[in-house]
This record gives sequence, C-alpha cells and structure tokens, in this order.
Amino acid sequence: MKVVNFLLDKIIAPILLALLIPVVTGIGSKASTGNWFEWFASVPNQVWITLAAIFAIWILAIAIRYRIKQLRKESHSPISIISVPYGGWRNIGKLKYADVIWIVRAPAPPWHELDPEPISAYDLDLQTPPRCPKCETEIEQTQSFWGGYIWKCVKCGFHKRNRESYYREEERAKKIARRDFEIYQSQAKDGQ
Repeated sequence: MKVVNFLLDKIIAPILLALLIPVVTGIGSKASTGNWFEWFASVPNQVWITLAAIFAIWILAIAIRYRIKQLRKESHSPISIISVPYGGWRNIGKLKYADVIWIVRAPAPPWHELDPEPISAYDLDLQTPPRCPKCETEIEQTQSFWGGYIWKCVKCGFHKRNRESYYREEERAKKIARRDFEIYQSQAKDGQ
C-alpha cells in the first residue's frame, strides 16, 4: 500500500500535472487560432529543451530520494539475541564460502567437566564477520548505493561486491559447515 501511495503522490500526480500543461496549451491554441499546435510552434526550442531537462532531473531526484529512504530503512537491522555457550567457543576449522573464509566454531567444554558431550552438527556456529581470503583479517561491510554490499579488507585491500549481507551469507555457510561436519563424523565412525 505504501508503494501505491508513493507512486500516486510522488510520481503519477506530478506527471499528470506536467502533461496537463501541454493539453491546456493545445486547447487554448485551438480556441484562439483554430490550430492545435500554433502556440507550441511559437515557443523557442531552448524552452522545450529546458523544460525536458527540468523534468528529467525531477524524475532522477525522485528516484535517488526513494533509494536513500530505502537504504536508511535497510540499515536498521533487527535486534538479535546473542547466545554464548557456558564454556565459550573454540575454533574447530575454516570454511571457504562466498570467496571469503569463515571460522567454524563449536562450544568449548566447560573447564570443570572431564568428559564433555560429543558435538552435534547443530551446535556449530560461524564467526561473523568473515575473514579475508588473502590475509585472514576481518572483513568490513558497507552498503552499496544501488543495492548489495561491498566487503573490504582494511589490511590488504581485498574487496568484493555481494548481493547479500554477510549475515545472510553466514546462514548459508553454516548449512554447508554442518553438512561437512556430519560427513566428517560419519567417516570417523566408519574408521573406528
């Protein structure tokens, strides 16, 4: 509903107004001279070019303003609850996905337990932000004006464009890490 209201208020109504001016001019020309286009011919070409440029700039300004509002709305990420296991996390491996490196973590056994429970694939987590594939420095993420994200390394200058945020890519990479871990566990059981 907001998109329809935006289109009606900001785009369609001004376009109708802009189209109404030539219609009224044509009607006035027909009424006074008998020719629909007599008044149009009397206006110099520079005026028409100027009006067309103003109209194009106006449409471009509306598009840019709409995109800026959309970026502001997207930048407010929802609040998420961070859960840390009792013993903290321990790094158990690395996963290359989306051209960056993800640190795979598992819950560390609490210091007071001598016989920790076995780790399940669904206990795994990935460290966010991901790491640079060249120097393994944490990646910084910025939003691109025209959509998507830019991931940059502050140390070596690595950068890439990505349509999804690294939080969304983390969820995908986590699925791959879980499946790889399940395969590893089944191979370890078969080898015993």
